[in-house]
Amino acid sequence: MTSTRLLSVLLAATLAASSCSPHQAVLDQKQTTAPPALAAGRAQVAPAITDALAGAFEGALVPGAVAAIARADGETQVAAWGLRKAGSDAPMQPGDPVHVGSDTKAMTAVLAARQVDAGHLRWDSTLEEVLPALAAKVYEGYRGATLTEFLRHTSGAPANAPNWRAFQGLPLRERRLEIAAASLKEAPAATPGTGFLYSNLGYMVAGAMVEAARDAPWEELIVTDVFQPLGIEGAGFGVPGTLGKEDAPWGHTVQRGNARPIQVDNDAALGPAGTVHLPVADWARFVLQFTDAAAEAEDPDAPFLTPASRAKLVEVGRDDYACGWMVTERGWAAGTALTHSGSNTTWFATVWVAPGTNRAYLVAANAAGPGVPGLVDGAIGALIALDK
Repeated sequence: MTSTRLLSVLLAATLAASSCSPHQAVLDQKQTTAPPALAAGRAQVAPAITDALAGAFEGALVPGAVAAIARADGETQVAAWGLRKAGSDAPMQPGDPVHVGSDTKAMTAVLAARQVDAGHLRWDSTLEEVLPALAAKVYEGYRGATLTEFLRHTSGAPANAPNWRAFQGLPLRERRLEIAAASLKEAPAATPGTGFLYSNLGYMVAGAMVEAARDAPWEELIVTDVFQPLGIEGAGFGVPGTLGKEDAPWGHTVQRGNARPIQVDNDAALGPAGTVHLPVADWARFVLQFTDAAAEAEDPDAPFLTPASRAKLVEVGRDDYACGWMVTERGWAAGTALTHSGSNTTWFATVWVAPGTNRAYLVAANAAGPGVPGLVDGAIGALIALDK
């Protein structure tokens, strides 16, 4: 699958998910705040990156952006450009939390890998084995779908639930199971393992499998098992910052020649598929785990990820997709490159990782809509050129 094709699939899935989330209901959710200045002290602020962002976004409808050139074997450089909110004068800060949308999926895949390494799950654990009560309620063709298939978008699950906001009276873990049961009544789009269909729902199910294996919420486990071991302290879920305030950037919808500021996110049930926000320097700490240098630096007696899991996470399934990553080849990456984009329809974020050169390039814009993906791609290209 080409990067353009993957991007269009991702956007279609995201838009469908968002259309099910009334804004007031989203605003009523409890939010967690990432301290804006937290990451700035752990990375060097680079004015050249600010200039690159200005070149990519100046004159466009994107109010602001944050970016990083991250090096596993050296220093990570971060910078910001523009405004936290259109019509305001609060500048975007290098340590501001950014919403990464579906770039959360790679985090969920790593969380699952950590459970495999610990013996709580297997890559071929099936829905029926891990969640028997749910399996009894869904179309029988899903019962043998494996953890790997849910993480690779080959489970046959539809892109989204018919209604992400259903079952509001239940705790979040139970809501996810009920949403899955209601969404998997019909036959899979393809027999599990035989076809690619980008699925936020599938990632929610993978998250539910991890929750069942550990008897704890995904939101707790992603912190204790992924963020804390990597020194990531500024991550949260949902809208960055405090609702109604400008202590963090707002998202924006770009349409009809305007960038409209709004603090909304998809429903919390989508968590494993895309609700994380965090400073770009913290995001870099995560994605640098996919470089060769990180693998070589592992403590063999207490690895963050075993060699087998590292290999599994980037093993290509169908349509060039691995577990939370599209895998491709690029000359500037000296071979294999990993990439993904994420959007909750008010933010747009893209990351590229070059494992062989121990580099990663990250850009998050606080807007989404027509033309924004191309602008973000242009900013990524500017970072790569700057790093030569």
